[in-house]
Amino acid sequence: MSYNNLTSIKSNQVKASTSMEPAPVTESHGLLDPAIWPQWKESNETKVVIFEEQEFHNLDFSGLDFSNVQFIDCRFHYCKFEATNFISSNLTDSDFIHCDFSRANLIAAILENTAFRKCQLDNVNFLTAQFKKTVIVNTDLSHIDLQSIDLKGITLDGCDLRQQNLAGKDLSNASLKRVDLREANLSKAIFNHVNLSSALLASTVIDKCQFRHANLSDINFSSLDLSGANLESANLRGCNLSGANLSNVNLSRANVTDTILFNINSIGWDISGIHCEFAYWDQGATNKTYYTKNEFERLYAESLTIDLKYDFRLTANEIATLPILIEHLQACHWGVALRLKSVKDVAGGALVRLVVEDVGHYSVNELADSLKEEASRIQNAQLAMRADRNMQKELKEAVAGIKDKFWPRLLELAAEYEVEKVRNFCVLFIDLKGFTQWSDVTISERMSLFRGLLKPILAKWNASYPNMEGDSLRASFRSAKSAVECAWMTRHVLMAAEFELRIGIDLGEVTIVHNEVTEQSDLEGTAVSMASRLESMAEPGQIFVSEKVKHYVEQQTNNFRFVPRKSQLKKNIGSKMAGDWLDVYEIEKISLK
Repeated sequence: MSYNNLTSIKSNQVKASTSMEPAPVTESHGLLDPAIWPQWKESNETKVVIFEEQEFHNLDFSGLDFSNVQFIDCRFHYCKFEATNFISSNLTDSDFIHCDFSRANLIAAILENTAFRKCQLDNVNFLTAQFKKTVIVNTDLSHIDLQSIDLKGITLDGCDLRQQNLAGKDLSNASLKRVDLREANLSKAIFNHVNLSSALLASTVIDKCQFRHANLSDINFSSLDLSGANLESANLRGCNLSGANLSNVNLSRANVTDTILFNINSIGWDISGIHCEFAYWDQGATNKTYYTKNEFERLYAESLTIDLKYDFRLTANEIATLPILIEHLQACHWGVALRLKSVKDVAGGALVRLVVEDVGHYSVNELADSLKEEASRIQNAQLAMRADRNMQKELKEAVAGIKDKFWPRLLELAAEYEVEKVRNFCVLFIDLKGFTQWSDVTISERMSLFRGLLKPILAKWNASYPNMEGDSLRASFRSAKSAVECAWMTRHVLMAAEFELRIGIDLGEVTIVHNEVTEQSDLEGTAVSMASRLESMAEPGQIFVSEKVKHYVEQQTNNFRFVPRKSQLKKNIGSKMAGDWLDVYEIEKISLK
């Protein structure tokens, strides 16, 4: 081979060595003449040879032995390495363009930042090779065993990966733009933070893959089974999902703008926080449907349904109690929102279907079981009511006032199921100042006004289990936001009517008990006691709430500001003694929108 067309980037250098090891030698590429290298390699087998920042063009290195040789930051253009040995070679930062590595041996080679561009890699042995930020682009890898290669952070843009078995592989942070993955097995593979834009996935197995924060734009997923896949925060813009199975797919916070959604299976999908400006639901993708912010989620989110089977047909009176049944179920399940979907006759009875619009903090399965259990108790109460003819008659005559007049009595029929049942409630206590100093006439007039002003306010925020004793009131709410909004309006209305009052609010578990005095369901528990203690620590005009109430309200609204206060406990509660200083929060102002 002539040396005239070989250009050395660096001249020969011999680095300093110790007496214990051979000296590393930096060589010019003239040494790589296939006629010279084999003999030189054999006679200098113990030398550590380094080729650094050199460039090679149109050379045939086939069959040569480059084991342990270091090619650092070198460039190879149109070179042949057929059956060449690179065992334990260091190819860091080197670039191979249009090179043929057929049957080459790269066992234990260091390939950090090494690039293979449009190379032939047929039957290359990469066993134990060290891949780190390696770049392989526009290359056929369909016959390479990738299972033994660390693919995290690798770049495989434009590569042919057809029929590859990547099951269970972790390709996190890799770049796979325009790769051909047709008929590949990606079952349970991890593609988190991967760029897969414009990839080909026809007939690909994608069972339970993870694509969190992945760029999947412009991919044709039509007719693929994506069931169980995790696409949280993935970019699916411009994808074709026609006929795809999206059952139980996690699409929370994903971007599905400009996607084709014709004939998809969306049973059980999670689209909380999903982003969609517009999408196509027709087969030809000609009719664009636009969505406002959060509208897509509201329209297509999979709702949990609760079926209540009755072994008897419902009467008009029993149907009239269904809205109150729903309110009771909501009060028993913190943060849950329900609505009545349908009531229909079925063989042997009736079917009432409820839709859960907000599951609160519950898991879906936990909530479904709990709602069904609670509903069965009320169903028993409705059946027992059938035997009470007088109640049925009164209920029919006063159906408009069913909630206030009959619901407590209906709950009495289910009292045996309710006793000792623990719930989560937000409990509000109100106490008037100066009540004992009023004259008898004043007390009668003022208390009548007090109750009259409170009644519509409590109804507005769906207060439950109200209990009024003298100049104090206790009520409960299924949301902290409702309790605080009710307290704020109560304070303003009553102070405008020249009442001086203090309010305390706490949130927590309470127990529903049967009050032997009032013959109605009542509440007791730490949250009830703490709300009372907070009220007693407040000054007239103040609303004191606990840390838990503050936490939940701040997640739901910006209308209130909570000012931290230190206040002394006046009565013992739990492990806290009278005189102890507590951290509480005062509602100081409201920002009206």
